[in-house]
Formats: sequence, C-alpha cells, structure tokens
Amino acid sequence: MSEEEVVETVEEVVTEEAPVEESNEQPESFVDSMLSQIEDENIKDAGFWKNLEGKDATEVGKYIKELQSFAGKKGDIPKSDASEEEWAEFYSKLGRPESTDGYDFTIGDEFRELVGKDSASFFENAVEGFKEQAHSMGASPEKAEELVDWYLGMVAKEIEESNTAMKEADEAMDKELRGEWGDGYDGMMNGITAMLKANGMPEENLQFAVESGLLRDPAFATTLANIAARFQDDPEIGHHQTNTMAGLKDQLFDINQEISEYLKTGTKIPDHIQQKRKDLMNKLGENL
Repeated sequence: MSEEEVVETVEEVVTEEAPVEESNEQPESFVDSMLSQIEDENIKDAGFWKNLEGKDATEVGKYIKELQSFAGKKGDIPKSDASEEEWAEFYSKLGRPESTDGYDFTIGDEFRELVGKDSASFFENAVEGFKEQAHSMGASPEKAEELVDWYLGMVAKEIEESNTAMKEADEAMDKELRGEWGDGYDGMMNGITAMLKANGMPEENLQFAVESGLLRDPAFATTLANIAARFQDDPEIGHHQTNTMAGLKDQLFDINQEISEYLKTGTKIPDHIQQKRKDLMNKLGENL
C-alpha cells in the first residue's frame, strides 16, 4: 500500500478593520460631569450652576472658595441691636475704608466739560455727598466707585441725548428760516437783535436768546422780523435790513472789512464770503 502525501492548503484570511467613525460630540464639560453625578433634582436645578457654565475645575474651585469667604462674612453680620462699633468692624471686614478719604473718585475733565462750568460744581458736591452716604452704608471703594460711575454715566448720556435733540431742532429751524429769507437771513437776524437791544433787552438775555435758538423759532422770528421791518429808517436798526440802501451799504462795508482781514493774513477768502459780496453789489446796482 502506497503512502499518499497529504498536503494541507492553508488559506490566509485577511480581516478588514471597520473604519472608525469620527464623532462630532464635544467632550463633556467639568460642570456637566458634576451634574451627571448628582441625583437630587433640586440641587441640579439651582441657579448658581449657570454661573459655572464653561468653567474648568480650577475656576469652579475659585468660585467655591469665594462662596466660602462670603459665607464666613455673612455669619458675622451684626444683629439689629448691634452697636456702631460692631457695624464699623463688620464694614471694615467687607473692605470699607476708615474714612471718606479712602474714596478717591471724582468727576473727570470730560464730564466737567460736558455739563459746563456752571453745573460742574453741583456734581462735584453731589459726588462728595455720595462718599458720605457710601461710607455710612459700608461700601468698599470699588463698589462705591462703580455706583458713582453708573450715576455720572447716566447723567452724561441724558445730557448728550438732549444736546443732540436740541442741535437737530435748531438746525431744522435755521434751515426753514434760510429757505424763507434767503440772502436776507443775516440781515433779518441782525435787525431782530438790534431791535431787541435798542428797546431794552439786557445783553445777557439777548445772548441767551441767540445761543438757545429761541430767536430761530420760525413763528417767533418771523413776527420779530415784521416788527423790525417797521424800523427800517432807524439808524440803529434799519441798516441791518437788506431791503434798504443803507442796509445794503452797511453790509457791503462789513463784508469788505472781513475780506481785508483775509488779505492781510494771506488766507484764502471763503467762497461764500466772495459770493455774498457779489450779491450785495448786484442788489446795490439794481437799486441805483
């Protein structure tokens, strides 16, 4: 009997590894990890967790440390019948200075300029009074300054908004009058102020009426202009009106004086000045 050689064929099996799918899930945050281990729903729903969102372990540790510090101070809060000395000691722990000298804040130059010289002293006194109140309430310098900054910031915002509204209203009234009076605008306004001054209005009151925009109110200004027109022959008032020869000559003289100043300094004469001189000369030519 012959021996048959048995040859075993071993087939190599190649196993393909399944591709690892990438996950778009973000790693769990430290706070989420803590919450997942808490079973009490009341604790999990506590509002302070929102303050810890996105914070790492170190930041959470600092937060807890601050809470412990606050809890320690809270335990020292004096009773309702505590003496002034006990309250003073407690406020000192909270960071209150020994006296108002520990509050070094004041109004800044920018705020002082915004409210004006006459009003600045009022706010300076208000800030000094606030220091007294802040000290009696036990405020630290940082907290007291925060409140003062908030107060002054609110005042500044209201003043800026008011100034903007007044400026826009003034520009609108000025535009309306210029549209009605045209080239005679300056003469009309000068005639009005001259009439008011000649009839007894004090200089300071007249200046306020001009600066406040009162004289540019269309209804008021038109009424005053009609009254001033009746004084066109008055040497103190009429020479301002552009509809009289005297007024045209006086205005041309003023313009020529202004131009001579530009020539002396070698400064370019503005186009509107040259145009005004030209218009006045044309009007004089028409009236000759």
